[in-house]
Amino acid sequence: MHVRKPASGGIPALSAILDALDEGLLVVGPDNRVVCVNRHLRHLLGIDRDTLSGTDAAQFFRRAVVPRICEESCRAAVLASFSGRSRAADVLCTLRSPGGKEERVRCSCRVVDEEPFRGMRVICLSPESFGLQGGPVPGIPVLPGGGHGRLMDTHQQRRMEEILRESEDRYRFLVENLNEGIGVIDREGVAVFANQRLADIIGYPVAELIGMSVSLFVDEAGAWCLREYLQNLGRSTREVFEIDLIRKDGGHVHTLMATTPIVDADGTCRGFFAGVQDITPLKRMEAQLRESEEKYRSLVELSAEATLIHRDGEIIFINPAGMRLLGASRPEEVIGKAILDIVHPDARDTVKAFTTRDLQGEHTPLIELLVVRLDGTTVPIEGRGTRTFFEGRPAVQVVMRDVTHRKQAEEQLQARNRHLLLLNRIIGTSALARTPDELLEKALDQTLNLLDYDSGAVYRLDAGQGEATLRCWRNMPDACLEQTEKVLGASFADTLAAGLPCYLEQDRGPNASGSRLLQELGLAALACIPLVVESDVVGALLIGSKDREFSSHDERALLEAVGREIGAGIMRGMLYRRLEVANREANLYLDILTHDIRNADNVANIYADILIDELEGEPARHARKLKAGIKKSIEITANVATIRKIHESRAGLTPLDLDDVIREEIAHFPDLRIRYDGLPVTVLADDLLPEVFTNLIGNAAKHGGPGVEVTVAVEDLDERNVIVTIADTGPGVPEDAKEAIFFRFERECGRRGSQGLGLSICRMLTARYGGRIWAEDRVRGHPEKGTAFRLTLRKAGRGRSA
Repeated sequence: MHVRKPASGGIPALSAILDALDEGLLVVGPDNRVVCVNRHLRHLLGIDRDTLSGTDAAQFFRRAVVPRICEESCRAAVLASFSGRSRAADVLCTLRSPGGKEERVRCSCRVVDEEPFRGMRVICLSPESFGLQGGPVPGIPVLPGGGHGRLMDTHQQRRMEEILRESEDRYRFLVENLNEGIGVIDREGVAVFANQRLADIIGYPVAELIGMSVSLFVDEAGAWCLREYLQNLGRSTREVFEIDLIRKDGGHVHTLMATTPIVDADGTCRGFFAGVQDITPLKRMEAQLRESEEKYRSLVELSAEATLIHRDGEIIFINPAGMRLLGASRPEEVIGKAILDIVHPDARDTVKAFTTRDLQGEHTPLIELLVVRLDGTTVPIEGRGTRTFFEGRPAVQVVMRDVTHRKQAEEQLQARNRHLLLLNRIIGTSALARTPDELLEKALDQTLNLLDYDSGAVYRLDAGQGEATLRCWRNMPDACLEQTEKVLGASFADTLAAGLPCYLEQDRGPNASGSRLLQELGLAALACIPLVVESDVVGALLIGSKDREFSSHDERALLEAVGREIGAGIMRGMLYRRLEVANREANLYLDILTHDIRNADNVANIYADILIDELEGEPARHARKLKAGIKKSIEITANVATIRKIHESRAGLTPLDLDDVIREEIAHFPDLRIRYDGLPVTVLADDLLPEVFTNLIGNAAKHGGPGVEVTVAVEDLDERNVIVTIADTGPGVPEDAKEAIFFRFERECGRRGSQGLGLSICRMLTARYGGRIWAEDRVRGHPEKGTAFRLTLRKAGRGRSA
């Protein structure tokens, strides 16, 4: 620590002597101002030296000394002596230290009569053992004015010096390790003392800093303020201000400086004491805070979301979006209003509960409610509140948005969903309705229920006679129906004939024919939707409403779509009836084919046998060819009957003994060499299963040639299926035809015919039984050595019904 030594003499010299005493001494000047408080008394009272010089002694004594005297009588005696009512006082009392410790001391007050200290008063606080009561103690010198002291022996003096050095060391340690820069500047503005922290702030070494003018550490504006401060130093008091200091490297440091004038006992100002704190980080944080506040303000002011803050139930802030939401032109129209005044009464209890939770810092969810605008109208909003602080006090910030458009979109979506549901139901009704009247009744009910209309009716129009016949109605009185029938042809005839809808609404004027009709019917609107089938109007759907009109484009489009679906349903019913007629005709032709033609073929086959027996030579050969053609016709008829039976059969599958079925079919070919390797197994099938083996074995016999051999084998494929193989030694099937032969009847060369009917029937029946069929080479890689047809069937299982 570097200090410029002040001039000695007078009171400062006396203060240095008094600080060495083990007694507490207070010296008061003739002007009743504190001149000196020695170190021991400052320690007893826990006060700072710089706060005493020049202060009012009476005020100081009453505030700092008297309250620490425990006995009331001792206080009165000391105050009497101090106020001049007695020339001297010597009182034994109990003194309480700032830490609460109590100590017995002697308090004496003396007035000095000798020069140069005439008129001064000395107040002495000494330990009880000093023995001041009863006169001078041997070895104690008499102070000016009759006050007592004592000479310290050599041992006490050394002890005092040690205590003084320890005190100075503690003081030095404290000053050097403060986080605050400490400096002393004289009247000329020169630094006479600085601690290390001040040197670090300014960037100079301490030794270099001492003796420099402080004007070197400030800019021009700061130097001007310094000169003015030094000029008024004698009249100045403690001041605190912010100032920029210039470091040695040229950088600027923003500091907070506290200055206190240094005044001697004679009232002379010797300079000032400065405490300096580097607040550059604080200023940077303040700048960041201001920037953040500006961003927040800009965000809130420019946000499309309505934002308001309320505290104690009163709105204290609102942004422009909030004013637009509430219909205000100025913030003053909203600020000051109760928050519940802008909330619909039905939602006020909810707002109160959520406000309590918001102030407690709880997370509250988004809520939807109605906000009351200044003009009394309501707006649906979605919002959430959260705790905030406004002007240092807790408040609730609410962010909300107008959801009117979303609500409208949701309503439109719900309406469209209802419309789609109506159309789906009408489509389903038209598909399932057994009669046209059932379709019309259900469609009318669904239209009125889902669209919330009041009444309706459906008329069928006879195009040939031009008459409308009522088929079904709902909530329409007889008088209304009669009136509707009368005017249906007149009012809607031209429009319906063109297949166009017609809408009657009250807004066309009270004298219009449509308005008069609505008044007679007791309706606000009536829609007439034509029912069109193949460009012909076959009916009309009438929908009436008592309290709303059909002005909405979507609503009209829906009614017209309903009319089209009803017309499509009528069309489907007509087509179904036509299909039934066509099916009956086809069955008639099939009956003729499978019954009458087969009977004719059987007769022709008998006569062919007679001719073969009676003829010889070439005529007999022709007769045998005739018999083969008749047999082919019989096979075709039988295959057609089988296919018809496959498509018409509705019977379920039943367990059949596969071994019995195969053996019965083998018996039908006594002239064919057949080897059978079977298993006793039951499969799921029906009475058409024998057709599969008839066609496969017959196919081998037909195409295998003379001497063909056939093998039929049954094997387990897995726990649920068996595989049956019918192999022959015939010419085989080419690789590229192994799949096509099962579809030859349907797609060979794009033509239809009787060829391949048998294998197609096998494929259809196998698929019906849950299996499949395919063709392979009997000997892998040698198609010329014959073909193996393989098919799978499902096992019936024990205790399992079809």
